[in-house]
Amino acid sequence: MAYFYLFSTFLITGISLLLLKPAAIKIGLVDIPGGRKVHRKPTPLVGGLGIFLGILCVTISMPGMLLEYSSLLSLSALILFIGTVDDAKNLSPLARLIGHSLVALAMAVVAGVELDSFGALLSSSPLDLGFFSVPVTIFATLGVINAINMSDGVDGLSGGLVIVSLSFIALTSSMSGQLLIASFCTIMICSIMAFLSLNFRRPWQKQALIYLGDAGSTMLGFMLTWLLISSTQGTTPTFSPVYALWFLAVPLVDTVNLMIKRPLKGRSPFDAGTDHLHHILLSRGFSVTQTVLLILGMALASGGFGLLGMRAGLNDSTMFLSFIVLFGVSFYFSDRVTKSPNP
Repeated sequence: MAYFYLFSTFLITGISLLLLKPAAIKIGLVDIPGGRKVHRKPTPLVGGLGIFLGILCVTISMPGMLLEYSSLLSLSALILFIGTVDDAKNLSPLARLIGHSLVALAMAVVAGVELDSFGALLSSSPLDLGFFSVPVTIFATLGVINAINMSDGVDGLSGGLVIVSLSFIALTSSMSGQLLIASFCTIMICSIMAFLSLNFRRPWQKQALIYLGDAGSTMLGFMLTWLLISSTQGTTPTFSPVYALWFLAVPLVDTVNLMIKRPLKGRSPFDAGTDHLHHILLSRGFSVTQTVLLILGMALASGGFGLLGMRAGLNDSTMFLSFIVLFGVSFYFSDRVTKSPNP
């Protein structure tokens, strides 16, 4: 892929974000400090819009890519709109759920991007979904959207996790000769990197200048779901569905963990809380930057393990059982590490 397109994506996203920042402050589309929010001043919630504009402008200039991903961009714009309204007006969880479900339904029924098979997870024969394809697709989409959204708790984490997942999709797609999806993933990565240049903390930048917002995190979660499904389904899949679990392991395991444990403690799984992995690490004395880098390292390690399993030709059931073991270990130890160490 020409470096011109990648540089253009980065530049357009960066300029868009800088132009959107004062506009967001003027209209009040900002995250206000207070409560669990410890940033010093109101911070614009336009990261998602800037990322979308960068991806859109470059994709429009490439007719073949626009033809392939026009439906994805259209539905992502709807997710972005729902998220922007949520950032501005605080929609109820039910309203968000209905909106995201309808977009996921359109993805499956109208665009034809749906989970038809889980692959050979439990035996040598593929586990086809048949009649359950559409509802499972909607459920999976909601799961990934929430996993990415819930990881958006410290500067740079959500965007970084999406970059890790996209990198593995791009790498495996390139290795299998499916260059169009690899190119689109790379464009997304460049756009997110432009956002991170204004969001990730560094010694000379102690505070994020722009936040992703629910609009950005849910949009990225939806786009990632689309790319994972389109990479694992159809007559020429890039990789088996089980590897999607490994490429998305860290936010997925963390979210499912909380979805199980919160109801057991009498809490709604959608409540805000300080029981995510990044909160646990922060409570153990890690800085924000250390926490982000450590979690991204975990994501790279889990994705790398999946890639090694793929290259080694391990069967789907072995990789699935390995993932269940990973989840079980995380589930068992997560409560224990939240306890304060003995004095």
